[in-house]
Amino acid sequence: MHTEKYFILIICFFIWTCSQDDGPEDCLGVAGGSAELDSCGVCDDDPANDCTQDCAGIWGGGALLDDCETCDDDPSNDCTEDCAGVPGGNAVLDSCGVCDDDTTNDCTQDCLGIWGGNDICGCTDPEAINFNELATFDDGSCQYDVGELNVQWVKTYEDIGDESWCVRQVSDGGFIIAGASNYMGLLIKTDSGGDVEWHQTYENSTALYSARETSDGGFIAVGYYECDTLPGCYPDIYLLKTDGSGTIDWEKYDGTSDNNDWARDVIQTQDDFVVTGTWNDNGNNSKAMLRKYSSTGELIWDEIYSSSAANEINSMLETSDGDFILAGYTGTQHGDYKALLIKTDPSGQQIWKKNIQSIGSTELYAVCESPSGGYVGAGYCNSWRSNYLVERNANGGGVWNDCHVVEPSVSGYYDITPSSNGGYYLIDDNSVFTWVNAQGEIIFSQDIEYANMSIMELDGGDIVVGGYGFIDGNSGGTPALMRLSFSNQ
Repeated sequence: MHTEKYFILIICFFIWTCSQDDGPEDCLGVAGGSAELDSCGVCDDDPANDCTQDCAGIWGGGALLDDCETCDDDPSNDCTEDCAGVPGGNAVLDSCGVCDDDTTNDCTQDCLGIWGGNDICGCTDPEAINFNELATFDDGSCQYDVGELNVQWVKTYEDIGDESWCVRQVSDGGFIIAGASNYMGLLIKTDSGGDVEWHQTYENSTALYSARETSDGGFIAVGYYECDTLPGCYPDIYLLKTDGSGTIDWEKYDGTSDNNDWARDVIQTQDDFVVTGTWNDNGNNSKAMLRKYSSTGELIWDEIYSSSAANEINSMLETSDGDFILAGYTGTQHGDYKALLIKTDPSGQQIWKKNIQSIGSTELYAVCESPSGGYVGAGYCNSWRSNYLVERNANGGGVWNDCHVVEPSVSGYYDITPSSNGGYYLIDDNSVFTWVNAQGEIIFSQDIEYANMSIMELDGGDIVVGGYGFIDGNSGGTPALMRLSFSNQ
């Protein structure tokens, strides 16, 4: 019995002795284990993955030093290299591709809009009175001592018509005049000296506002027809195609059933005709319009343009790139007007539209291209009392805007044409001939009487002015044509 007790005691002692040899438990509770807690409180036996302090001294933190030695845990604000490769540097590329941190030496645009370019714009003609010997690009600003304005001849046609709205030179050197006589549309064809070759009235029209020579040697004219003897009758667009002698090839009417419509200008494009004017005028609202007709007068497409209650177009220009510029006004029918310029593509789709404010009510009657590729519009400002000029660049951006407030008061330029002497020639409502420079500043002005609607420069520098009318009514004066020249040319 005692032997058994001793045996049991020996076994227990052996077991206790063995357990004492395994050592203390590690952090996982394993006796004699090697797992340890790291500084982030993670228990394992792999020291390779023990957490460390970040740059901010935080154990297990995510803050890092960026290239500018800034310590934080937001990578979105890490500094970057500038164009010179300096982390956090301030150097930037200018528009000429030069990298530095000095904004005072950044390259600029020259007068042609070229970054880093060296062109100097000005007058490059030594014969001009404002010749600039430093200029490398002629900007159309040359001015010349042209002497006095002389009248070579004046022709009036009081026995033919009551009013004339438009005169254009044709291919044989003569002129075509569009107007009205006794409430019928009128065409007068003259030779280069202004003598009448033929004239025709067209009883199915009331007035013709514009005429141009066509590619077949005939003429296209537009205006309106109003059957004023019948109740409920409204003006309609009238299109007239004639042969070279004024004989009718065809005539067409177009318009809304119960409102006013009329055409102000027409241009031939290939074999078709593009017409502009006013559409659906009910006395309070109207739309600017552009319509294309076939060579036989059939409508191909039509577009209208509106910025406010009243929108009307007086003239148009086919640009050198094949688009159209329309000039007129937008505003309220009997209230404040703003000058209106619209550029469209060859299909009549609007490219841009500009409503232009000046002094008082403002309207454009004519437009031409500028030497820089923009457009110069002419009309009135100061609410029918002053002459108005505005230039817009090819994208419609403003270049300059001049309201010529002078005494005695006048009521607007009716036509404009580029001058070979630089700048532009204009004629206004009071038959005052004006020459302005490329910035719209008046160089020369003289009352010439007789004509006030159209102006053009001929080959050789002579000037022809024609027409006599009042743009906002069906009454004018004796059709006239006169040829002018400067004494020093």
